[in-house]
Amino acid sequence: MKRLFAVAGLLCVWGSGTISSQAAGFANNDFSASGVGVANAMVAGVADVTAASYNPAAIAWLDGGVYVEGDFASRSRNSSVKLPSGAIQPNTGSARNASTLHAAWMSHDSDIGVSFAFTQPFEGENVWAGNRTSIKTDRLSLDLVYALSSTLAVAHGIDVYRTTINMTQGAASFTGKDKASFGVNVGVNWKPAPLWQVGMMLRSGTKAKVKSGSQQVDLRLPEQVTLGVSYDMSDALRLEADLAYERWSRLKNLDVSGSTIRNATDLKDTLALKTGVTWYWLPDTTLRFGYAYEQGANRASAFQQAIADQSGHRLSLGAGGDVFGAHVDVAYAYTFHAKQSVTAPVAGEYRDRKQALMISLSKAF
Repeated sequence: MKRLFAVAGLLCVWGSGTISSQAAGFANNDFSASGVGVANAMVAGVADVTAASYNPAAIAWLDGGVYVEGDFASRSRNSSVKLPSGAIQPNTGSARNASTLHAAWMSHDSDIGVSFAFTQPFEGENVWAGNRTSIKTDRLSLDLVYALSSTLAVAHGIDVYRTTINMTQGAASFTGKDKASFGVNVGVNWKPAPLWQVGMMLRSGTKAKVKSGSQQVDLRLPEQVTLGVSYDMSDALRLEADLAYERWSRLKNLDVSGSTIRNATDLKDTLALKTGVTWYWLPDTTLRFGYAYEQGANRASAFQQAIADQSGHRLSLGAGGDVFGAHVDVAYAYTFHAKQSVTAPVAGEYRDRKQALMISLSKAF
């Protein structure tokens, strides 16, 4: 057990670099390889310890015991704008690595459990012609889980956020951190009929005050609501569809008070449709396939390069199996963003492609 916790911790440290956003705005919803494999359609039918991130209420359906998982992701991005002159201006922001850590305990003789998740739910870097905006938010989630009956489970907990922002604009620069900011979450998982599961996950978001001396950025992170339903077509095949909402309109700007750095925003709230297929091919081998359509938060008439997100289609696949007494999952995802013609403030045709490769190691005790 000590060895597995050590491995999971090393995965968490190894992948602590910056990553590119994988959803609307600069959100990142890739919390595990099992999730990535089904395009993160996991709020209803999640069946492993990563429920601690996707929907802690589902922890209630795990057998009694202790569960732990470490996850590592490697990502790449190709982003640019074709200006009216025909020149190509690249977005040279990095898209490197990330990691998560999940743990849960479910009582053997009662209907109460707890879950823990360390993730990077908001993160991204955009660099256009030397102007850099890098945002990284870590989140620690702690939840209590209750199985109210054999068909209904709920969870509620606290989210603790820690945000770092680095910005350069012309000759001005800003590097700051907040001490901590807080939010709450609520999860529900319901089995209304045999073979069916319904899930709901709500996170309140938070307001981070990122400071550096007398300078400050007030970063409002969005509320998030995900609803989903899963259906077991057979003992070997599970289908799920999720609808996720993020309230990006609450982020009014990325201005630095006490500095000349200004990044006005006019973002819209977004929806994402996520679908996934889980095939339990063999008793210890699982295959996964996913598709998602994710709306971008930027408007064509007010496209903020500091955020630089676009609507896109995501295809993913994954596999998992037992190896040497532990469980390993791997997944790959490719996101294709349709070209977007933007009129202001930097007009042009924006292009974006993303790839993600994720691996997870887990064990139950």
